Amino acid sequence: MATDPVINQRQFLRQTRLAIPPSHREHYDFLINMRIANSGVLLRRPRIASYMTHNGEPNLESTIKTCFDRHIPHYLPSLTKNQQLIFSAYAWGDRIKYNQFNIEEADTYGTLQCKFLSTLLMPLVGFDNKGNRLGAGGGYYDRTLQFSAQTSNKISPLLIGIAYSCQETEALSPQTWDIPLDAVITEKQTRCFSKRAIALLRT
Repeated sequence: MATDPVINQRQFLRQTRLAIPPSHREHYDFLINMRIANSGVLLRRPRIASYMTHNGEPNLESTIKTCFDRHIPHYLPSLTKNQQLIFSAYAWGDRIKYNQFNIEEADTYGTLQCKFLSTLLMPLVGFDNKGNRLGAGGGYYDRTLQFSAQTSNKISPLLIGIAYSCQETEALSPQTWDIPLDAVITEKQTRCFSKRAIALLRT
């Protein structure tokens, strides 16, 4: 039986991410969090959603703590029964719980629909130079963000992928349901893919 090339690509990129030495990873995480802070996304009455690191993803604890210190509303994704994401209020130090994939979620009841976020900082497995995102394979973010692809939609969060530079890959072939990124932030740079990101972000 032939192996799915996307599965191979996903496995390779995961292994590449996990192979980053701990000392390098800590420095890269520092640079990524600094780039987030300098990008301007924490300004203009923001409602920020990020994530708790899992399986070698960049660690955004510093950004979450900054939101807490500045009284910026912050949210974490929680997986729903219909396999979409809802965003639960989370301030640094709040209780957390673990979902079915052993990923940390906010153990709170204050939730917000995705479309009302100002910025969504998204984990990913890989990305290309056009802003296409390769996720973990569950499709949770793409299902949650389908509303943003509708021409009638007038409101949606700025979608920023968070990754290490080694996760950039050759051109991806997006499916019709894939939602592209507005920008990606790595330890090396902030790259904008949409006119909206170019207008809003400092690079």
